Amino acid sequence: MFNGMDMYRRDKNVLDLITEAMKDERHDRVKYKKMMELAKNDKVRKQIEFAYKDEGKHYMMFKHIYYMLTGRECDIPVPKIEKIDCLLPAIESSINGELGAVELYRRIQSMLPTIQMRDMLFEIITDEQEHATRFVYLYSMLK
Repeated sequence: MFNGMDMYRRDKNVLDLITEAMKDERHDRVKYKKMMELAKNDKVRKQIEFAYKDEGKHYMMFKHIYYMLTGRECDIPVPKIEKIDCLLPAIESSINGELGAVELYRRIQSMLPTIQMRDMLFEIITDEQEHATRFVYLYSMLK
């Protein structure tokens, strides 16, 4: 049986998840910028830069979805991140982060009310999968 309160809980939950996703995208963009600065090799830097650019695009897509759901703007401040001294552990943690994002984003996708929003999540999910693959490549190259 449909219950308006259930719809509110679902919407609130999806908004919380979108906010979490936006925080993650902001964090990863800052992290990848620092990783690019550490990269001594142009080939490595370009692989990281690919993910760096996508994270900015994803943040804006989530921001747009949030607005479509609520009619309100949501902006997340740029976070301070952990200090990165060595590229290899940062790449390894990025593999796990990207795969974790895929799981979160699949959950969000299943909760979205329109095909347009679900298609946006599909694009973000496939980008995140590509990032994980690129980071696995970098990890194996640098190890």
